[in-house]
Amino acid sequence: MTSLAALHLAGDEPARAPVGKVLLQSLAAASVVGLAGVGVFALSRAIDVRSASILFVPVILGAAIFGGMIPSLTAAVAALAVCSVLFYNPAFSLPDADPQEFADIFVFAGVAIASSQLAGYARRAAAASRRREAVMEYLLAFNRRISAVVDPAETPAVLADELHRGLDCGVAIYLADGETLTCVAVAGSFGAMTADTLAQAAWQRRDGDTGDASTYVLRSGGRPFGVVVLGPDLADRLDPLAIAAMMEQSGLALARMRLALRVEEARLQAKAEGLREAVLGSISHDLHTPLASILGSVTTLEKFGPICDDATRAELQSTIREEAERLERYIRRMLDLTRIRAGRLAPQVEPVDVADIANAALRQSHKALARHHLESDDLLDLPMVQTDPVLIEQALVNILENAAKYSPVGSTIALRGRVEQDRVVLSVQDSGIGLQMSDVQEIFAPFYRADASSGQVAGNGLGLMVSKAFVEAAGCEIWAESRGAGLGAAFHIGMPPAKTLQVVDEGEAA
Repeated sequence: MTSLAALHLAGDEPARAPVGKVLLQSLAAASVVGLAGVGVFALSRAIDVRSASILFVPVILGAAIFGGMIPSLTAAVAALAVCSVLFYNPAFSLPDADPQEFADIFVFAGVAIASSQLAGYARRAAAASRRREAVMEYLLAFNRRISAVVDPAETPAVLADELHRGLDCGVAIYLADGETLTCVAVAGSFGAMTADTLAQAAWQRRDGDTGDASTYVLRSGGRPFGVVVLGPDLADRLDPLAIAAMMEQSGLALARMRLALRVEEARLQAKAEGLREAVLGSISHDLHTPLASILGSVTTLEKFGPICDDATRAELQSTIREEAERLERYIRRMLDLTRIRAGRLAPQVEPVDVADIANAALRQSHKALARHHLESDDLLDLPMVQTDPVLIEQALVNILENAAKYSPVGSTIALRGRVEQDRVVLSVQDSGIGLQMSDVQEIFAPFYRADASSGQVAGNGLGLMVSKAFVEAAGCEIWAESRGAGLGAAFHIGMPPAKTLQVVDEGEAA
């Protein structure tokens, strides 16, 4: 697509033809008149041609249309000469001229001048029409390009680049925040010109005429919100209406960008508000429930401990211990969430054995897995991995406890390991409620819980979110799979293999 600077102004005079071309056209017109005269003269010998001069008018008209004023006047003079030699008797002489001969002079001259002027006007109108069509096509293409921007935040940069290429001058875009103008995009060079000064001056006079053709105040709903500054090398022959249209489209694009960013900001704010409500709801539920069980058990022991049998006291003590551990796990996950939000995870990446990570995680989660059947591969055959063992271990603990929570008592939980392409994958397969396709995509979101688990399994929806943050901080990846609801789920941790050093025997090296 050509730039707007390469297009002529609407209504510009077409470029003048070279002198050589005009002479050639004039010679061609005179030749055509001569041939036409010979033909008419030969025809007059066979039939009575009373007004031969009228037959030269189409030739003069054609010369005016295709060649312009000079070729058409040449054709007129040639027609007069031919008529004088072949048809006027005696040859044309002013004292003895016939009125018909004077009429021919005026007809030829009038046709030549009038038709050439009309042809010139038609050519200018056609050029103006082509110019307007080219400008409209360019503006449509310009609008399509700036409307195709996916990320609203990239709109100013794309817009500045398009304006720079289209107008062939420096472009600076400023957006206002109250009374303060901020430059959001620059393309091209301004030389010694100070764009900031021009922008500030235009913004101060934004309610009236800026007084500078190189600055444009952007408006939305009649209210100014920014300024576009064009460089000093802006071509004088650019169509001001086309530039104004581009500025109008630019203002609409930037207004859409501001609206989209505000909508996104409102969405994030609403999401944050929903997250805060979820946190408060989770705290009120997940702290209150174990505390109520602990307080109830402690109160029972205080009041009725001496009269309770050993089994009852042991049950109450077990309840206190289990609920306290549950409360400790919840508080630990909330602290982990705080560390993640604050960006305080500092991974210590090192070569580590996968079996060591798995065994440590199984020891931590042995209580949660006690009522399930555990199957585990021989992980000693797997190559070492390059990761943070503490973060991966804690993530694996959360996944194992999650699998135990959502799987029925006595079901099988499998811990598998394999080498897949350029990574080592550790997988936990459960026999629980499974996941829908939508759950697979959202299962790692904070406070997200699958629909099938709502109201059936206690939890706050933080375990998998914390696991994902730990795994990614350790330089690894995590993903979930499921064959559908009721068919269990699998969680996989992909870890890069450790960078091993090849030991070469000194004798072999020699």
